[in-house]
Parts: sequence; C-alpha cells; structure tokens
Amino acid sequence: MSAAQPLDIKAMLQELRSNRKTQAALAAFVLVMAYLLWPDSPKGRKAAVDHASGSMDPRELQGLRKLPDLASLDKAGELPRDAKVQRDLFLFEAPPPPPVKVKPPPPPPPPTPEQLEAQRLAQEKAAEYASRPQDLRYIGYFKGSPAGTVGAFMKGEEPITLVLGTLLRDRWKLTTVLDTRAEFQNTKYPDLRMVLETREASGGPVTNQF
Repeated sequence: MSAAQPLDIKAMLQELRSNRKTQAALAAFVLVMAYLLWPDSPKGRKAAVDHASGSMDPRELQGLRKLPDLASLDKAGELPRDAKVQRDLFLFEAPPPPPVKVKPPPPPPPPTPEQLEAQRLAQEKAAEYASRPQDLRYIGYFKGSPAGTVGAFMKGEEPITLVLGTLLRDRWKLTTVLDTRAEFQNTKYPDLRMVLETREASGGPVTNQF
C-alpha cells in the first residue's frame, strides 16, 4: 500500500477478523503496552521513582525505597509499621523553638493623695473601734435622783452603773439607754457606734431588769 492511497478501515477490520496471525500479533502488542504502562510493573515503578528522584532528597529517596510494596500486599490503605517509617530529619531533629517571652504587666500606678488619706482614715477608725468598751454586759436602766437616767452594766462579776452621757476610755460616750439596749458613740468619729443589748449571763435575751 502506497502513502498516497487512503487507509482502508474495512479491509483492516476484515483482515483482523479472518487472519489468526494478525489477531495474535495485535493481542501481543496490547499485552506488551499494558506491561510497560502498568504502574505496578517494574518498569512503571522505576519510571515513577526516577521521576520523583529529581525533586527528593537522596536520604528521603533511600527511605522511600525501603518501604514495602503495600499494593502487592493488598494493604494499600494501611500505614507501615512505625519502625519502617523514616522520620523527616528537618522536622523531627530541628531544635525546639525559643520560648515565648511574656511581657510582664506594668506596675500599678502609685496611690493618689486622696487614696492615701482614705487608707490612713480607715486604719485610724479600725484602731478606734478596737478600743470600744466591749467587756461590758448591759442589764437595764433606772431613774436616779438627782443623776437622772442611769444604765446598769456588768463587767465580769462586778456591777457598774453609768449615768447617761458618761465617757469611757476617753472617747466612748453613753448616749442611749433603753429597756433592751444601750448605745455608745465615739466622740472623734461619730459614725462609730457600739450597741449592747440586754442579755443574761448565759446569752439569752431579757428585758430591763429594773
């Protein structure tokens, strides 16, 4: 057949159907091409490795060649054993990153004069309140003559009478005496008050005993 003549497809198909030798040659050609192009064939694997080796580190390529043929073992979906996995030297052997330096918070600003004065006043009031006559127990009151209203107290086992307006410990003034309670007020800080309620020695509430 010359190059100028058109390709006769029907004649070729008829030749393929009728000639056993042509059929055998075509089958052999297909098998050879499938063997050369199949990915799991030795040449296919070698070609794939040769193609990848151009961009891989020689040590990584060597580790890759040591891996078993997972596809041939019917374990393509499984990972190899830990001992078979080659570590990436750049990832696992690199030094740890430097610790992150946390910037300490700035120190609190110094207290203002107003804050210092408030702290001083609170300390003085606490010391003044600690000096209140809390060792007294109120038991009631009575009307005296000519003293007027007199509060009766117990200090331990000793009875004590205090006239309304009496000053204790220099700054605690008896300002109120009622049936159930007596009240002392601090003369330096009037907002500081101490209230004593009428109670028996056992602690139970009572009314005025006079």
